[in-house]
Amino acid sequence: MSNRKAPTGNTVIFLAVLVAGVVLVCVAHTPVASIPAFAAGLSTLYSAFKQNSNDDT
Repeated sequence: MSNRKAPTGNTVIFLAVLVAGVVLVCVAHTPVASIPAFAAGLSTLYSAFKQNSNDDT
C-alpha cells in the first residue's frame, strides 16, 4: 500500500495548464519571441482559477 496522497485539484489544474503550454509551444511551432506572452496568459488563467476556487471555500 502506498502512503502517497491523491493529487489535489490545484495540482491537477496546474499540470493541465503546464501541459497546454508545452503543447502550444511544441506542436503549434510557436516562435520563441511569443513564449513570454504564452507564459503570462497561462499564469493568468491559473491564477484566475485559483482565486475562483478560493472563493468557493
